This record gives sequence, C-alpha cells and structure tokens, in this order.
Amino acid sequence: MNVSINRLAREPLIHFLLIGVAIFMLYSFTRDVGSESPNRIVVSKGQQEQLAANFKRTWLRSPTKAELAGLVDNLVREEVFYREAMAMGLDQDDPMVRQRMRMKLEFILEDLSTQAVTDDNLIAFLQKHPDKFRSEAQLSFQQVYLDTNKHKDIDTFAKSILTRLSNGVAPDSVGDSTFAPYEYNLTTQRELTRTLGEQFANEAIKLSPGDWVGPIYSAYGAHLLKVSERIEASQPALAEIRELVKREYLVAQKQAQKDLAYQKLRGNYDVIFEPVPSVPTLGGETVATAQATEAQ
Repeated sequence: MNVSINRLAREPLIHFLLIGVAIFMLYSFTRDVGSESPNRIVVSKGQQEQLAANFKRTWLRSPTKAELAGLVDNLVREEVFYREAMAMGLDQDDPMVRQRMRMKLEFILEDLSTQAVTDDNLIAFLQKHPDKFRSEAQLSFQQVYLDTNKHKDIDTFAKSILTRLSNGVAPDSVGDSTFAPYEYNLTTQRELTRTLGEQFANEAIKLSPGDWVGPIYSAYGAHLLKVSERIEASQPALAEIRELVKREYLVAQKQAQKDLAYQKLRGNYDVIFEPVPSVPTLGGETVATAQATEAQ
C-alpha cells in the first residue's frame, strides 16, 4: 500500500491536479473583496485585520480609527477602479498587464510545485547532468611572451628562446614585455579563455608538467610555456556539492512543473495560426514568414 502511495506521489499528473486544486482554492480565499454581484463590494473582517497588522508592522503601533478608515477607504477605491478598468477592457492588449499576470501564475505554480528532496533524487540528477557539476582542469605555469610584430620569423626566434630557457636562462630575462602575468597559478580553461583567448586556452589546457614548450598563440602574440602543476577535471561526490545540486535540481523541477501545467492548460484551447502574406526580400525573392495552421 505504501509503495502504491509513493508511486502516485511521484506521478506528474497527480502533481498537476493538486496544483490545479490549490490554484482554485487560493483564488477563492484571496478574493475577499467583492461577491458574486459585480456592484457589491464586501470588505471582510480578515482584510481589515490584515490592514491593521501591516500598518503596525510598518509604524510599530496600531492604527487609529481614522487611519484604519483611511486604509479601508483606499482598499475600496482600489477595488472600484480595478473593476471599472476591467469592465472597460483596459487589461486587454496591454503587454505589461499580460506579462505580470503570466508571472503571477508562474510564481504560484513554482510555489506549489516544491517537493521534498531526497539524496536519491539528487544522485539521479547529478548522474543525468554530470557536465553541470564537473570541475575544470587547472594549470600552473610560467610564460614568456613573444611579440609577433617585432620578429619576422617568430618560429625561428621562439626556438632560440626555448634553447636558452632549457639551458637555464631566467624566464624574466628573455622575451618581450607584456601586460599579462609571467606566472599563472591553478588557472582554469575558462579563465584562460577570458584573458588570452579560446585558441590559447584550448591548446594550453592539454599540457602536462615538463619542459618549456611552444609557441602557443593568443590574440596578443606567441607564448612559450612551462607547466609546473596540473589538476585534472573531476566529478565531485554529492556530499561535496549537495547544496549546489539541490539548488539546480529544484530549479529544474519547478520548470518541469510549469511546462507540464502549460501543456495541460494549452490542451483546453484551439490554437489557430493564420497565414501571413509573403514578404519580398531585398533580392527580389518572396519568402513566406508563416504558413501554418494548428488546431489543438
């Protein structure tokens, strides 16, 4: 019996039905102002108490009778204007209103879709998305910069510098001046890409500790490198990154629930795409921008 209940609790359709019921109940309970009659406004006792509580939280004292009456009057004024605006259709074809209403509904769906998270959930998520959590390889190295604009045959010049470096010449006594540091300590490929470019980072990250090598080219010129330490990329255990995995898992779950709710709700509508007239391009060709009709 417990197994069946647990299995049902994990069914996305059950989650959607529960979310639908919760939204309906939430809507019912939050519509304290008003009634079935469009011309009747009821300000409930609970609303008046909430207004007083909000005032006290802000001003650290209870409102006077006059202040509370003003708060209630403002609430009624807001409701009157809201209903009149709705009756005039001011909410229609307003992208800001539509976007805000969508955001509010998605927020409700996110809030209602939160589930208990177990280590089994997180382990499965970690195994499904290993690249999201894998640490990058890191390099520590020294570099000698060679300005390609100063040397006609950069490869020959680089070989001569490599020979001198292999014979023990100090790295800071050869090469050309540069704003880049002469030494990098446990730097990732992403960091190298940001500072010296993708081509340099892709080649440098493959190097292992050893002798001076190069040249490796960046957007600035040529570089000779000597790697002193390399830490390989690794997949951390769940215990090391549990909070990070949990955060990403919850984000994914909330998005999945919103997508499921949307698909279920969309099924209640017939969506028709009217054909759009063909638009001539600059080259004289005619392109149809949309030619689809869908009924769902």
